[in-house]
Amino acid sequence: MRDLAARRLLACHVDDPNGDSPPEVRKALAAVRNSPELNESYEEQVRIDARALAFLKEVEVPDEAVSRLAAQVAAIPARPFNPRDPAIIAVIIGFILLVVVLTWNFLGRPAGFPPDAFEIAEEVALMDDEPFEVVEFPVGDLEDWFVLKGFDGFRVPDFLAGMQAGSAAIVKIENQPVAVVGLRDSGARLVVFNAAAFDIALPDGQWTSAQLDPLHASSVSVERGVCFLIVVRGEAADVERILRAGRR
Repeated sequence: MRDLAARRLLACHVDDPNGDSPPEVRKALAAVRNSPELNESYEEQVRIDARALAFLKEVEVPDEAVSRLAAQVAAIPARPFNPRDPAIIAVIIGFILLVVVLTWNFLGRPAGFPPDAFEIAEEVALMDDEPFEVVEFPVGDLEDWFVLKGFDGFRVPDFLAGMQAGSAAIVKIENQPVAVVGLRDSGARLVVFNAAAFDIALPDGQWTSAQLDPLHASSVSVERGVCFLIVVRGEAADVERILRAGRR
């Protein structure tokens, strides 16, 4: 699990008094322990929470204050339901947005598409042209170029090796080097990185596609420990066309 995902998950996590945490939380805690910076931040937050809890346990609320508050709440007149009330409309809109977000998270992302790969693809889709250098080689001939730039282990599936590259770059995502190649003819980007560094596990050679957002789509695969992502401006069908074109 990436540091950012672990941070988001643990920000709303409350320790189970029985010590039984969900698998996602255990995975996030493991990611925290592997990052000194994140671990220090997490431990500090745990200490702050513990001090706050200890303080609140000692606070005694006078019975008189409780009775007065209960009386004030009881005195609030019942508000008749009015579908045109701005407050009611705001609640309905918020509920619809919540349903849309949850639907996107649980149905918009295929179960076979790893969450970390999804986040990397989103980041690459929004990347500007600044880190890229012009290259004019077939994708399969870029290994030496990447080695000279300090990235070892670059390779691509055989059926993609003949595609023409127009640009290339090495970027850092979660402090891990990632190779990105701009595919000249399709305008897509091919991303290559160590799958284990991002805890991505898929059956070898199996490609899974997904819509990242309304404007971008991606497909992911893993072969012998190397993860390949194709990110394109368009729909999942556009990614599938690139894959089919490479196999011809």
